[in-house]
Amino acid sequence: MRDMMGIVMADNSDLRLNELTEFRSVPALPFGGRYRLIDFILSNMVNSGMINVGIATNINYSSLMDHVGSGAPWDLNRKIYGLFMLPPYVRGGSSNVSEGSIDQLYGVLTFLRRSRQEYVLLASGRTVCNMTFDEALEKHIENGADITVIYHDKKEKDEQLSRGAVYEMDENGRVTGIEINPRCPKTTLEGMGMFIIGRLKLIELIEDAYSRGSHDFVRDILISAIRELKVYGYEYKGFVGIIDSIASYYENNMKLLTKEVRDELFGAENRIYTKVKDQVPTQYGDSSSVSDSLIADGCVIEGNVENSIIFRGVYIAKGATVKNCIVMQNTVVEEGCEIENVIIDKECTLREAKRLIGQPSYPVILPKRTLL
Repeated sequence: MRDMMGIVMADNSDLRLNELTEFRSVPALPFGGRYRLIDFILSNMVNSGMINVGIATNINYSSLMDHVGSGAPWDLNRKIYGLFMLPPYVRGGSSNVSEGSIDQLYGVLTFLRRSRQEYVLLASGRTVCNMTFDEALEKHIENGADITVIYHDKKEKDEQLSRGAVYEMDENGRVTGIEINPRCPKTTLEGMGMFIIGRLKLIELIEDAYSRGSHDFVRDILISAIRELKVYGYEYKGFVGIIDSIASYYENNMKLLTKEVRDELFGAENRIYTKVKDQVPTQYGDSSSVSDSLIADGCVIEGNVENSIIFRGVYIAKGATVKNCIVMQNTVVEEGCEIENVIIDKECTLREAKRLIGQPSYPVILPKRTLL
């Protein structure tokens, strides 16, 4: 797909991730034991044949830069095109960073103008799925669309529908209405934060919106566009996880413990790539007990682990119990600790006999490098 380029929006506009995004952007958030959220959209773009991808940054993007590097894991370390980290744009010389997605996009106009692909896939860096965009682009061209929004049908109304964009469509798939953070959503068609649009049309829309002091792509461009432009929807029917809150982060991690979800995300023909870290296999002590869990390499497990996701380099001591938890890289859980429904960020230490019990709907969070 050499005629479509990609732009990943790396921002922290949604603050419901609290401590987890205090020092990192949302796409850099660790996920599933060894991945970062951005791995999914980058892999999807590459698996679709895209060779020109830009990441529009905002704040706290140093860990994101460290993770993606030159783009080698995704075969994007190229002489012509490849992966580009695009620094944030500051409106009007202010000391503040970009106020919204339009500010971010205005800052990448030079990148857009220098590119030669006819179409752009504009995508959030917080959506977990394994898809390609060939069919969506074909539908975009077939419909003669100005903008195509990619969505999935949640089938039933829930709290998450009230945290994003919900679409109304006619029988031909044309978007007729958009609700943002609706209290009572009219449909269950949830936007995935992905849009296909002509490159020149995107440049035109960004320049116009910026000149009017607008900030948000969906609120200030897309909602107006459904009255003036041809905006169509494309439904993706596979597994979708949208990370926009602590609850959704915890829930979608835990869904990976279901074989059907793992097979769809990681067992498909199209692979999900990530930064390679060579570590020794995990060691399991004679006293260890592990069930229904995902455990990365480089760990030492001597205690009890149940229904949990354990990242690289974690040490769980003898007599410690970890249940329904997400434990990130290089964390130490000492002897006698009991933790349940807890999200532990990187490089934390829980000293002997600590007890932390959260709720599945409201897990306890330990910020990065906590010593407890």
